Amino acid sequence: HRESSAQRQNRSLRRSHHLLLSSTSALVAAYALCSYLHHGVLTTSQIVRPPPLVEPEQPPTRPQPHDTFLQTKRRLSENQNKAPNDHSNDKLRHRSSDIPRVLSLAKRPPPNPDRGGTPFRVLLVTTTLSEYDKGTRGTTRNYDRLWHVMLPPLVDAVSSMTSRGWEVDVYLVLGYDLRPERRKLIDDALQAAAAGDSKRGVGLEVWEDAIPFYYENTFNKRPREGQSLVNGDHALSRQHRFVLRDKLSFYDFFVCFEDDMRITADHVINFLEISNDIYELHELATQSPDNMVHVSEEIKHNTDPNIARHKPIDGASVGNDIADDPIHAQHIQRLFPGLLRVEVLDHHPDHPLRRTGTLSQHLFHQEVPPSPKAFLPPPHQSQSILDPSPCCSENDPPRGKMPPHPTIDDLLLWETNIQATGVRKYPPPLGWIAALPVENVADVGSFWSGYPDVYGPLDAVKRPRRQDTTIANQAGFMATRGQIQYFHEVACPGGFLPPYESHHWRGDSLQRHSVEFWSGGFQLFGQCFLNRVLSLDPRRFERQLIYHVSNNKQRTAPVKKMARVGDFYGQILRVKERAEDFIQRGRRRRKSE
Repeated sequence: HRESSAQRQNRSLRRSHHLLLSSTSALVAAYALCSYLHHGVLTTSQIVRPPPLVEPEQPPTRPQPHDTFLQTKRRLSENQNKAPNDHSNDKLRHRSSDIPRVLSLAKRPPPNPDRGGTPFRVLLVTTTLSEYDKGTRGTTRNYDRLWHVMLPPLVDAVSSMTSRGWEVDVYLVLGYDLRPERRKLIDDALQAAAAGDSKRGVGLEVWEDAIPFYYENTFNKRPREGQSLVNGDHALSRQHRFVLRDKLSFYDFFVCFEDDMRITADHVINFLEISNDIYELHELATQSPDNMVHVSEEIKHNTDPNIARHKPIDGASVGNDIADDPIHAQHIQRLFPGLLRVEVLDHHPDHPLRRTGTLSQHLFHQEVPPSPKAFLPPPHQSQSILDPSPCCSENDPPRGKMPPHPTIDDLLLWETNIQATGVRKYPPPLGWIAALPVENVADVGSFWSGYPDVYGPLDAVKRPRRQDTTIANQAGFMATRGQIQYFHEVACPGGFLPPYESHHWRGDSLQRHSVEFWSGGFQLFGQCFLNRVLSLDPRRFERQLIYHVSNNKQRTAPVKKMARVGDFYGQILRVKERAEDFIQRGRRRRKSE
């Protein structure tokens, strides 16, 4: 269609913004232009920007250069070895101290509109490359992705959150231009989802044509003479970081995901509860004389340093036999609630995964058979104790490609498997957890499912670490403001938010990294040293499952990678049983000595 002069001007301004990104010296100007576009041309007139919730806790300080990866590794190691009365943890405690307050805001009853009160403010940031599917990776060409894939999970998120009295705004980062009628369609759906629950309405802000330009194949070197800029489609997944930088002071909580992930208020509450358990455990450790917490007094006073421990062969600083060991405050600070992407098995009778015995022959089902404790007692012993509703409920008529009324046996995962998983017992309130894959140098320790020789001799079998097939890409993240500040200022080499101009980024952050780095977790759960944990409480575990509503991986991923979620949970419980036996054998050995 023919563009108006205003539309041409807007496109020109956006292109100018992208060109500015090619020079690190002009990045600040680019960010200023980005903010102008957000708050001027692109900002909805319906909802004005809310005032800050609180005054800054500290006066602004001059930005300091960010560490490189090796500097961050060295700093975290040095902090762990500091004297118990050292106050190096003060900054870490400060950056996590918003979790109890945020949890309290999220769980309290909806505020009385006549009495006012501080609301719980949430920003949903959704990134989407295409308005219509392209027919690749198991999708249908020209399928209306905006209406059938992106909008249903947004509606569910807004409905569940506003029903609790939360104030919710939506920010869309698009790889295309959004026509006015399509924007109205989105806005109408969001306002209808909040109808009767939120008199304020739902703010909608859109960053159109957000794909940045870059010089292809120029990692760590200058562009060739005459080389043209091209669209960096993969780098669209980075653009939500600019949004976070711009909006950080104005919301309590941020939910940033790809367009086909369903996140509801249940997920947020569960995330905050586990985060608060980690925070409380960290506080206990910082108050302890040795800056550590202990599962039991027996272990605290009877650990024999001469007892041989497992030495890994993959470069990790801890062994694969860490079951109930004491843990340092610095290691607790690096724990983070994890998420698992799942799909619902579709109802087509010719589905290859519906063939008899296919899903029961999942990877490592013989080496680690699911525990009977993961299933209901007879006569329902084949049914998992997990409930599919928190992640994946869908009524008739179903929307998009989401089958209605799924059972727990319909829930599938493909992003990881039991071979890449460990368990560990922490002191209350955290308790038993499952440990998802993490960079070897970042691992704080767990009891690996392969210990001592489940998959073969320990000196011949490496624990899967940062591998594409098992890293458990979660297509996004959620965090409080304080957690994001911790990512940026403490945990992540080079920083988590823009501008990406330190030596760590080597002058071109677009060239080096894929979608999975920016949105899937390769940065957070690799370079930033965070260790994801899954609660083994079934009611919490099922709220760490997030629905991939495109439902296309079950037809494109290798069949051998697919497993029922209930079976995977049962395998984790089996590893927990083996860890408990390992703990008991250690206690008996210590008593005999």
